[in-house]
Amino acid sequence: MFFNDPEEFEEFLFPIAGDVLIRPAVGKVFNAKISMERLQSVGLFTVSANSFRAIKEPQQDFFGLTFPLSSPFTIAASEKKQIFESSLAHMLVPGHEFNLSAKRNGHFLVSNFFVDPIKEYSNKLLQSDFQVLSSINPDISLFTQPGSALLRATVKAWSTLNKKIPISTITLKELEDDLLASFALYLNNDSSVKHYRHDAPYTLNRAEEYINENLQNPITRDQLAEVSNCSIRMLSRAFEKKYECGPMGFIRQRRLDSAYLELLRSEKGSTTVLQVAFNYGFSHVGKFAIEYKKVFGESPSTTLTK
Repeated sequence: MFFNDPEEFEEFLFPIAGDVLIRPAVGKVFNAKISMERLQSVGLFTVSANSFRAIKEPQQDFFGLTFPLSSPFTIAASEKKQIFESSLAHMLVPGHEFNLSAKRNGHFLVSNFFVDPIKEYSNKLLQSDFQVLSSINPDISLFTQPGSALLRATVKAWSTLNKKIPISTITLKELEDDLLASFALYLNNDSSVKHYRHDAPYTLNRAEEYINENLQNPITRDQLAEVSNCSIRMLSRAFEKKYECGPMGFIRQRRLDSAYLELLRSEKGSTTVLQVAFNYGFSHVGKFAIEYKKVFGESPSTTLTK
């Protein structure tokens, strides 16, 4: 969507960002393009503008992450200004104001995580009490492991949603799970976030059984933590020890196995490689075929015609 009127831009942005004052950062001419996607608990959008300024009063509804793309932006806070370039992203913490400006050729990617869903998700994922603290560091270094994971999950979600191709329910739900998990784990790694762990018995078998029963359904990290009655970190260590991969890697392996068995037992003409791939959450049939052949030594179409 292209806008020459900043007030129309504000109205378009409202569903995922609330009230925001939008104006050109320099001069009076406003030219901006915005692309927006909405998942259940996360809103994502990109903005490109000749010059751009966004001011938002303190709110309690969401965390906002802003990643610079081709050009830097400036955040003004507490009478100080900080430039955010390629290696640094900004986090808008609930209770803080937002004052962003890009004087020319602004281009950035934003993901908004709504507080109530992230709180519920984090409690399940980490088996701990989560609370929003206003002292969370707003600077996110993308050269750290948690920051890099957050960037990768955001870019992957945005890229997938913008391909304008059919996306399976599995893929859509697990894309959001990647986003929520990377964000919850980032907050958990921040030393300013307090949480309280509690001992919880678990068995790896519970998680395995749940996975095997739901290979054609979305499987998220918080679901696995809940059914196994332990934190996702404890569960990941258990999977690593037994299978030399984490739970999400285990799920992908089992889905490939199940796709192979389904193709093998299907009668010619009763299904297609595309349909089987889609059923197990592989939205890109070309990538599915490459991964499949690496594992089974033949293409999925060969298996189907046996």
